[in-house]
Amino acid sequence: ILAQATWLKPIGLQKGLLGQFEPCAWFSLAHQRAYRRFVGGWWRLVALVGACWSLVAMAPIGDNGGSGAAARNQSGESSTPPEVKAKLFRGVCLSWFFAVVAHTLNLQSEAILIRNACGGDLAKTARVVSNCNALAGILGIAVNQVGGRLSDSLGRSAFYQLGPIAQLLAGAMVFTNPGSLAALAWSKVLRGIFTTFSGTVMGSAGMRDCFEGQELGIKTTKAGSIIGLGIMVGPVIEGLILRRMKAGGERASYAILALLGVVNAAVSLQMPETLGKAKRATLDLAVVLRSGSPFGFLRIYSHGTAALKKLATVCVFQSMIDGKTMSDLTQIWLREHLKLSLEAIRNFVVSFGFLSVLSGAKLTPALMRRMSVRGFTTFTNLTNIIAFSLRGSMERSAVFFGVLPLMLPGVNGASSAALGPIVNAECVASGFGVGESSAWLSNLRAMAGVLATLIYGHFYAWCKRRGFYPGHTYAIAGLLGAAVPQALLSLAVGPAELAGGGAPAGT
Repeated sequence: ILAQATWLKPIGLQKGLLGQFEPCAWFSLAHQRAYRRFVGGWWRLVALVGACWSLVAMAPIGDNGGSGAAARNQSGESSTPPEVKAKLFRGVCLSWFFAVVAHTLNLQSEAILIRNACGGDLAKTARVVSNCNALAGILGIAVNQVGGRLSDSLGRSAFYQLGPIAQLLAGAMVFTNPGSLAALAWSKVLRGIFTTFSGTVMGSAGMRDCFEGQELGIKTTKAGSIIGLGIMVGPVIEGLILRRMKAGGERASYAILALLGVVNAAVSLQMPETLGKAKRATLDLAVVLRSGSPFGFLRIYSHGTAALKKLATVCVFQSMIDGKTMSDLTQIWLREHLKLSLEAIRNFVVSFGFLSVLSGAKLTPALMRRMSVRGFTTFTNLTNIIAFSLRGSMERSAVFFGVLPLMLPGVNGASSAALGPIVNAECVASGFGVGESSAWLSNLRAMAGVLATLIYGHFYAWCKRRGFYPGHTYAIAGLLGAAVPQALLSLAVGPAELAGGGAPAGT
């Protein structure tokens, strides 16, 4: 991979900040050995990123499995130039990659610094972390909705910059004041709010501007697979830093975070504007301020089409088994029940991220091309039901790891990939702006994630208190995240609603 270096092309490094890159045919075995001795494990990380990036971002942008209608508007013309689609897709992939790396780069460092700032008081540490997460969630809902509404009037480009700026400020704030609890808290809150907004909300809005139908579903899945790559890279970078720094050097990871913000800002500046002036909504500040209501996303149910209400509910339930929702339970299970070491847990996270990249880049798009919307959704729901029912059925590593192949087609929101384009079409049919509705859908999933986390945590604690087997918590997750949405899909959603026709609201 390093000998060819062609994977640098889609990232934009060939003609970007680092100058003109040529395929490194001169990179001999002797060079590789010397390079490895010089930087230790970094070359393996670079090679792994290159391999995964080539899987995700180098597929032809116009390839949607022979379904040309997916990339056309109603008149049969392509709605967006192919070069704009290609540039946006690669930009979104990088933006989402940097967003996930920013979230995972300081996991251990942040915990150590906050604990130290709290004087070693674990109860105070837990309260601070919980309060930061809650504040980021509450403020994030308002920022997502106001920012999404503004982007429908002002365009998308400027809003891609907010996340990188927040990463730069958060990293610089903690690097210069590593012992300040206020700096650590606000750093965590800023990253939680604006990285999600500029990455998830604005990235999704830009994708919806450019892609339609099956093409949108496939490209969203491929771009989403970059999340697995970010999950792999962030902890590995932090581990390399912590191993090479003396005790008390945890703030170094925040210097990398600030640098990451600079690089991400450079990438965001190259993102094309996907919302032309003719398509923009009129700017009404009163409407923008009203959109800041934390319950604005409920307009999906009060003003949306009948199909939108049903399909959004199905997707929300499916999001209750996303990786970030299950991560706390999984960490407890790996550490306390499977008795894995810290290194083994890290290796599991990296391996799961790599498999997620493979699945999102190859497996899930292939299934979407070969199955109907209902068939794909049913298949992935069923695999999730089986996998989560078995995952905690016994305290054995072989069982926990053995169900991973069943989870890969539909885990981390992939089970709703085929429904996504229909939900987007129904949002348009309901008269909602793309940016605004992207924020609503993101907030709806966030609320479901908070509720799911509470349910799993309290059910696990109840099982421990009452002497029941705590592994049943995974079965509860499979019930809420796969069985319930499958029941709703089978019983409440008709064939016409899966066609995305846009039935009148209130029917």
